[in-house]
Amino acid sequence: MMFRLFVCLLIVICSGCAKDHAWPPANLSYVSVERDRSLYVIRYQSNVDVLDLFGRGERVGMASGMLHCALAEDQDFSVGKAIRFSAFGLISPDKRDGAPAGYSYLTHAFISETSSDRSSERYLSVAEINQLLSGKQQIPCKVVVTAYGYKPYYSNTMNLPVADLLREVNKP
Repeated sequence: MMFRLFVCLLIVICSGCAKDHAWPPANLSYVSVERDRSLYVIRYQSNVDVLDLFGRGERVGMASGMLHCALAEDQDFSVGKAIRFSAFGLISPDKRDGAPAGYSYLTHAFISETSSDRSSERYLSVAEINQLLSGKQQIPCKVVVTAYGYKPYYSNTMNLPVADLLREVNKP
């Protein structure tokens, strides 16, 4: 009886354990950014297929795959933490003609302010974006992938040139 209790307890404890990924953090390379109405299309490349980290097919087993860029000094990309001023969006494969070979991705990013408890969000105005980014040369971005039964996957930091982003923000 004691053995069964021990085995049941061990199963319960281990079922909460999250596995590590087999892949090292991806190295991301910035390609371009362009405005598409109120969204910003960020294109980038990776040395790791971040949409198929488990070798089961694109997005299979994933809970989410996002690109996050920190616009202000708050640069904690942890899953449980909200970045107050950020650009973020889902990762999609870049399937356009002329896309670079390898793992090419794009993200249709929103630029917004998020409350610390994530209960509210609002889009930033052109003036607010200009003010946040004034004096900056680049902003850090990371791919964050969550999957059932696994610890969150974080890429290495990609730096997005502020001059490119502001060119698109300030287009008429």
